[in-house]
Amino acid sequence: MIKSALTRAWVPALAGAALAAGTLAAVPAVAAPPVPVGSAAPAPTAVAPRPADTIAHDPTIVKEGDWYYMVITGDAGRADTYLPVKRSRDLVNWTELDPVFSTLPSWVLPILGSAVNRPITDLWAPDLSYSHGEWRLYYAVSAAFGQNHSVIGLATTKTLDPSSPDFGWTDRGLVLQSKPAPGDPQEHNAIDPDVVTDAEGRTWLTWGSFWTGLKMRRLDAATGMLSTEDTTTYDLVNRQFPPNAVEGPSILRHGDYYYLFASFDFCCRGVDSDYRVIVGRSKEITGPYVDREGVSLLAGGGTELLRGYNEFAGTGHGDTFTDGGTTYFANHYYDTTDGGTPRLNVRPITWEDGWPSLGDPINPSRSAGHGSAYVQILPRGGSTVVENDGCGFEGANIDLAADSGSTCQQWQVDDRGEGSRILNRYSNKVAEVAACDNVDGGNVAQWGWVGFLPNNDCQRWDFETAGEGWTSIHSVLPGERAWTVDGANVEISTPAGTAAQQFRFQPVGDVLLGSTTDLQGVLAAAGCTDGGKGHTKVGFEQSADRNCQEWRFDVVPGTATYTVTNTANGLQLSTKAHNRGHDRGAEIVLAKPQKVALAARSWTLTPTDEGTWTLGNGSTTQEVRLLLP
Repeated sequence: MIKSALTRAWVPALAGAALAAGTLAAVPAVAAPPVPVGSAAPAPTAVAPRPADTIAHDPTIVKEGDWYYMVITGDAGRADTYLPVKRSRDLVNWTELDPVFSTLPSWVLPILGSAVNRPITDLWAPDLSYSHGEWRLYYAVSAAFGQNHSVIGLATTKTLDPSSPDFGWTDRGLVLQSKPAPGDPQEHNAIDPDVVTDAEGRTWLTWGSFWTGLKMRRLDAATGMLSTEDTTTYDLVNRQFPPNAVEGPSILRHGDYYYLFASFDFCCRGVDSDYRVIVGRSKEITGPYVDREGVSLLAGGGTELLRGYNEFAGTGHGDTFTDGGTTYFANHYYDTTDGGTPRLNVRPITWEDGWPSLGDPINPSRSAGHGSAYVQILPRGGSTVVENDGCGFEGANIDLAADSGSTCQQWQVDDRGEGSRILNRYSNKVAEVAACDNVDGGNVAQWGWVGFLPNNDCQRWDFETAGEGWTSIHSVLPGERAWTVDGANVEISTPAGTAAQQFRFQPVGDVLLGSTTDLQGVLAAAGCTDGGKGHTKVGFEQSADRNCQEWRFDVVPGTATYTVTNTANGLQLSTKAHNRGHDRGAEIVLAKPQKVALAARSWTLTPTDEGTWTLGNGSTTQEVRLLLP
């Protein structure tokens, strides 16, 4: 199998005292001069200290006075914390305050009753809002994780400032309850509350997790309890396939629309969590909400805004808040550099054509780019691409179809330790040996990633070069059976080295070519110049938001090679031979396509088993990370 000759440089998590509030200040990354391509691998470039994001799960943030206040699900760093509270002046450095409750509210256990099968040591998914002269904190808890015997409660305080004589939490008791009701089309799960006020001043409670999706009820504005005037339960989001993995709503009014943010897929699996954030909008607060393509969120719609990348695994369960004219989205993630500890991101929301985008967190990533770039996987000797059949989810077949440009035909390849994961962009599910049927003719299908289980080798793959830019894809299961084209189907069979077992990988859209020795380093045109009449040098430099660091791959017809074009200047990666008696091989430069032979501008791109890619030309090779800009 393919092994890179280079060792990845990992940036360790800041630990110990760095976790305490205020111990580090944000410092910009150290600038570094470009490193020439093809030169000896330098030592990893030093990156200035970055404050460790505070521990947070299901954050809700508001501002009172000069302080931002955050309440979270029970703190992973402390036991028996019923709604931990933190505050900050800059959204980066946080100080711990006393939790909302020191003990479990007395009404919870009697209502949940015999369904409780565990010690309840924390409360979940809080939401803070201000109404009628008080802060209202809605919170939830279930009898057991994954059950829908659940309750939503309410606590209030006049101020969040613990030094004020008006400070003090009062528990108001039960707001909403859910119970198991098999067969009931309205069976729901009363967790993940979110409160929003509409343009007419009415307040609404949104909630839900799995079961029949996200729901809404009107509240009595004066008391914060359920309205007795409008008792309708409104349906907002339903993915229409089991297990209906949606939760964590947050509704924001902007312009003429209400925007519903929600989390698809799974939290709470540490670094293997695959939470992602979607959005839909409606002119009426009760819906119907539709995505950017006009698909109803009650029919599986949802425009994706964010998914895990770099050290930010499982980004989700966000809450919106506005301060000083800027609206933010606060979400948690699971830190891949610290064993999956849940931590806080705060991201600015920007708007274009009536739709939101989520920016980089104000405490940015330690790594360049936004995760692995998407690729198409194309079989040898055909004009088709590998796709998620029918744009399905769990159990959907993986087969071949004409290239439509659909996200169902785009894949992310990531090293997961004992093999690589091949993840579909549309479904967020991964390629696997279906039902672990490890025999010749066994099918390749997709399922949710279960890397948190002791053994998921059926979902792990290795790669082997087949020459001329082609690659074979092998299961890590005994026998190392390879993807094999059988008509329009993809199955596994004993490796035979035939064309039916060979594929190429083509990056989708513009990509970054990241250094394998510097997490912030990316390949760029030196000085962002066009080189005039000659060649332009290229090298690795610190990542920045400029398109001279972005590249486009175009296939050379009839081959598994590509031209690699710099999007800023239209020049292409090329080799420049040294023929002056110096045994220096070939230098990688940028050249005008009309000035250099196609052979010098043709590159193979093959994956390694370490999450990197090999760019190859007859004269030289270069190891890179293939990243989203």
